[in-house]
Amino acid sequence: MYIPRIYFDKTIKLNTIIELKKNNAHYCLNVIRLKIKNTIHIFNNTNYIFISEIINIKKNKIFAKVIEKKKDNRESPINIHLGQIFSKKMNITIEKSVELGVKTITPIIPKQKNYNKKIKNIISKKNYHWNKIIISACSQSKRNIIPILKKPHSICEWCNLIPHTSTKIIFSLNSVDKINNIPYKYKDIYILIGSEKGFSEKEKKYAKKKDFLNISLGPRVLRTETASIVAITALQIYFGDI
Repeated sequence: MYIPRIYFDKTIKLNTIIELKKNNAHYCLNVIRLKIKNTIHIFNNTNYIFISEIINIKKNKIFAKVIEKKKDNRESPINIHLGQIFSKKMNITIEKSVELGVKTITPIIPKQKNYNKKIKNIISKKNYHWNKIIISACSQSKRNIIPILKKPHSICEWCNLIPHTSTKIIFSLNSVDKINNIPYKYKDIYILIGSEKGFSEKEKKYAKKKDFLNISLGPRVLRTETASIVAITALQIYFGDI
């Protein structure tokens, strides 16, 4: 039986009554047509779900009573941090990477003077929309911890923020090493995904200087949104929970 999952961004206590936000109430009433006494699962960025029952519907408002708190940890044993070059398919990249268990997502801005400011403006406008995609993907995949969408950085800025105690990977077509060759030491794995054109020699050298491992995703040239999905999936197969 399908039980809808609703995100609530506040602390939840047993036997309390919660009023669902307007957009969630609209979805429950007009899309899936819930009624009084129907059950919903509420999650709030903890490893718990709160089993709740709709007790009142008043105009366009829904009130639900929290009747049970249940531990439900679906997080990966590895923390995958995605540094994704900005692309027109960021919606897909964000949605699928969240479904696959990514921990954080950082939009990476290409180093092109005329392009840089334009992308920053686009990302700023998209931030709210992307966070909605993240929550929706969590709801769909039954994740209860919300991945963090970081502010955009250049490749160099992002590399400089990464802790030393982590595994760092840059994916390159000309590498001979595969993911199964990675000397896995740390729970945190940072992956850098570029465009179909790949990274410049300067960017590769800088990543190497910062101890990034040069890894291949195979002999075929992947679109950037495909590369992130393949990379995260492979990491979850070798080191995670797939």
